[in-house]
Order: sequence, then structure tokens, then C-alpha cells
Amino acid sequence: MIRDGSLVLYKLKPAVVTRDGDRIQLSFSAGPSVRVRDKDVELIHQGPVKIVPEPAAGGEFETAWEMTTGSTLSLAELAELAFGATGPAELLACRLAAVDSPLFRADGEAITALDAQERAAWESKRSRKENEAAERAAFIERAKAFRLEPGDERFWGEIEALALGRTNKSRTAADVGAGDSPESAHAWLLQAGLWTSRVNPHPARSGHPSRAPELNLGPNNDESRVDLTGMDAWAIDNAWSHDPDDAISWDGEAVWVHVADPASAIAPGSPADVEASDRSGTLYLPEGTIPMLPDEALTRFGLGLSDTSRALSFRLSIDDAGLITDVRVVPSTVRVTRKSYGEADALLSAGPLAELARLAAIRSAYRQRNGAIDIDIPELRVWVQDGEPRVAPVPRFASSAVVREMMVLAGEGLARWAFDRSLPFPYYSQEAPGSREDLPPGLAGEFAKRRLMRAGVAGVQPRAHQGLGVTMYAQATSPLRRYGDLLGHQQARAAIMAEAGNNSPPPLPADELSMRLGKAAAGGQAVRRAERQSELHWTLAWLLDRPGWESSGIVVQSGGGEALLYVSEVGLETRVRASGLELNSTVPIRFLTADLPRLDARFALV
Repeated sequence: MIRDGSLVLYKLKPAVVTRDGDRIQLSFSAGPSVRVRDKDVELIHQGPVKIVPEPAAGGEFETAWEMTTGSTLSLAELAELAFGATGPAELLACRLAAVDSPLFRADGEAITALDAQERAAWESKRSRKENEAAERAAFIERAKAFRLEPGDERFWGEIEALALGRTNKSRTAADVGAGDSPESAHAWLLQAGLWTSRVNPHPARSGHPSRAPELNLGPNNDESRVDLTGMDAWAIDNAWSHDPDDAISWDGEAVWVHVADPASAIAPGSPADVEASDRSGTLYLPEGTIPMLPDEALTRFGLGLSDTSRALSFRLSIDDAGLITDVRVVPSTVRVTRKSYGEADALLSAGPLAELARLAAIRSAYRQRNGAIDIDIPELRVWVQDGEPRVAPVPRFASSAVVREMMVLAGEGLARWAFDRSLPFPYYSQEAPGSREDLPPGLAGEFAKRRLMRAGVAGVQPRAHQGLGVTMYAQATSPLRRYGDLLGHQQARAAIMAEAGNNSPPPLPADELSMRLGKAAAGGQAVRRAERQSELHWTLAWLLDRPGWESSGIVVQSGGGEALLYVSEVGLETRVRASGLELNSTVPIRFLTADLPRLDARFALV
């Protein structure tokens, strides 16, 4: 038991002990006292002492080391050698001399004199630390003045890590005045000339991997596939699309929607499934695409990339009012022709695509009667070519509306098919928007409608998707690029195999499915945010290359001495100071400046 008046060390700070029952009170030379247990302190001298002594000065530590090199001795023995005395001040000086020392090391209550090799290693390490500290201090001074030199990347790399979201804090960033956020670090890197507008940090911040997974898929599961190769099928998409995962057909009586079938080779819990769950979806960037699945999945299951394709096909019958009257879901083999929207438009006037266009119009009218909301805002494509940003409006095609309607039909049909079987399934719903009364006409009204929309929600309970005007719905047509869609296909395939008497794993239970959907939803938000921020980044980079660029903006909101303009040429919304501007009027504007780290652009009326 440590007695009253003893001299001890507590967290390498000397203190005097006052006994207090089963605890001890520690008094320091400065600062408040603390109450601790005996085992929390290291005894230096049994005292009694009244105050913390100053460590004894001097001491022949070099001589003591030469006499004891490589051996172990007590604290008192070291004090006797170094000072010729073992009082509290001498013992304290010896104990502190063994803290970060080239001569001695404390080993519990004993002191070890380092051997010559250990001493040399310690001194070399200390020298490196001192040199590193001096070099870092010199870097800090240069960095504050933005006068960097080759080799400084070992220091400013920490700032870059903060800007990329790979760390949450950076002492170096704070020391050079680069702030403590990814945005402020980004701004500093631009000012220092280390980054340019061609560095997009947003994908890295999302945590999404930077390349496709390098994993093997399972073997093809081709049992009981229905041969549909005798029926024409078209995969219709933008001309720049490279991952066709849906196609449409007409068999003379019903609509067919064929969807890529990676679930036939990706079982729940397999390495590819786990990786897809972690990614949540494919990341579409202006710089390029980072797939959710291994490249092999597109090669094997992309529709129309080979003579025949494996698919999960939905046969959907509808009546004259647009109601779904029958749904059939089968694994299939199909022969798909790929078409761009522009090419498909030329085929809408006759043949099967003309019939699909007619049915699409019926379905659209049906959904509109049920309260569906279509928001018509001009789209812009942003991409990077040869390292340079490009922007261009997305053309409008009649076939795009047809395909979109068929995909909604497939989503509703598969949801009804799963519901009829009491199959746990990843449904997707959306609450009704706010009141649409007194909305302005034109583009201003479209923006007003968008502000009223509620977020969609994935879950295992079927609920109405009010935005689409259907009583139940599932996202099911993009299993190559959305994990929720892949989950739906896995569940559907498990149900089909069970109905066929196939001895295969059962569908996932509702609680497991719900957990996976929750994870996918959170990851999907990060993916979409990275996509939006990346598009905005490259749009601002395009503008920064064009100082003083002039265009026009459409007034979509006005009031309070300012107006919200939509600049359709670059797909940006911007606020300008102005009064009395009429909604939907077009006004000339000029680009002033952009804050790339904060993704903000400023325009002014001309």
C-alpha cells in the first residue's frame, strides 16, 4: 500500500500522495488534484515529502550508462551512480531520464541500460524525427505562400486525402490554412496549382470503388428456358449506351419485356452478390462507367451483344383501358436487335413497334387517370472526351417514351406477379405529392411540380407508386446496374424454380430482404449523389473554360427581389437579383464565376 507523503508518477507526471481510504489523492506542482487507485501510479520514493520536488540537476548519466551498458539495475542504483544520493529529487530525475532516452529504458520497476547498438538506433531515429520535423516546418512555411517544391507531395498528400474524403481530418491542412473540410482542402489544392478543374473528387468521396469488380460469376443456369428466339425483340436506348439490359417484343396478343438475367449466375450470398450489395449500383460518371457487376456479367448477359441472349422475360396482357389482366414470368432465350432511339423512331409507324407504341399510349392515359405525374424538363448530357468536358442537350424521341412506358408496365406486372404468390419482394413506392392546385403553366410549372414530389421508398410491403399512377410497382428492369433490381430477379427466379419442383434454395425471407434493401437504398443515395455532383463539377469546368460566356435563362420562380433561372444549355439552375420578371420569360445572362469546390456558379443579367 502506498503511504501518505509518497512521491509517485501518474501518467508520467510527479505527484505527492495523500491517503484517502482505499484510494489516494494526488497533488501536482500545478493543476487540480485527482483521486485514483494505488495500481494507477508508479512509486518513486516513499517520502515523506510535502510538495513535488524539482528533479535533481546534473547527474553523471553518461558515466552511469558506460558502467552498466546492456544490464538492468534498480532506480536507486541508477541514482547512486549518477548522483551519489537516493533522495526524492534524485530518484525523480533518474526516472524521468529513462523517458524517451538514448541511454536508459524503464522496464516496470527496473531500469535497463541500452547497449551500444540500441543507443545508436535510438539516436538515428531521433535524428530522423528532428530532420522530418524541420522539413515539415519548412514545407508549412512554403505552403502558406504557395511556393511548393518537388518532394512536397509527401506532406500535401495528406491534404489531398482530405479533399478526396479518404480521411476526416488533417493536421497538415489546418497548419497550412487549408481548413478542415473536403471543400476547403479542394479549394487549397486548386489555389496551389496541385489540382485543376479536371480533377473530380466526388466519386472518391462516395466510397464507390474506382473499377469493376474482379470476381468470377457462377455457372450459367439454363434449365427450363423458354425459346423465344422466333420473336423479334429490340433493345432501344441512347446511342451512347453500352450496357443493354432490357428489350421489348409483341407476340400479336401481349407485350413482352425481356430483361438481362445475371441472377441466373449470381446467387444470394455469393461473392459477386456481396460485392454488388456493397456497391448498390453502377456509377455513371461523365468520365466513364464503373459497373456494379464484373465485366463478365455484361458480356454474358447484355441483351443483343451476341446472337442469342439469356433473359428473364415478362409476358404482359392489358385490356383496352390499360389494366394488366395477366402476367407470365419465364427464364428465356431471346434474339435481340439493338437500336438507338433515333433508329427506333423510324420503326414506330408500322409493324410490332407501332403496336407497342399504341399500347404505350393506352398505358400512359391509364396512369394519368390514376394521378401519374410526368415532369417535362429538358435534359442535358455531360461527358468527358479526351480529357475535356462536353455538354449537349438530350434529343427527344418518341421511342424513348414507348420504352419508358413498357418498363413501367413491366415493373407493375412483376409486382403483381409477386404479390399473387405472397412472395417477399422488393417493392418500390412513392407517396402522393403536395397539392398541384394553382401551378403555373410552362417550364415554371414543371419545376413547381418537381418541388412537390416525395422520395421513392423500397420495402417488402406493396404500396402505391403515386408518381407513376400504379397501385403497386417494383424496379425490375436494370439488374445489371441496380442491386434492388437484382434482388427482385433473385426472388423471382427462386419462386419459379420452386413452382417447377426444382430443388433449389428458397426465396429470401422478408426480414433478410428488408435488411438488404435498406443497405442498397443507403448505398444508392451515395451513388446518385456522386453522379449528380460529378455532372455539376464537369459542367462548371466547362463554364470555367469560357469566361464571360453568354446565354439565356428561363424564369422558373420569382419573388423577394430575385429570380430562379434555368439555363437549359448547361442544365443549371441559378438565382439572380431581379424584380418583376415574368414566369417562363427568357432573359439574357452572362457567366460570372464558379466555385468549383462548393459546386456553385454565379450568373448576372446582361
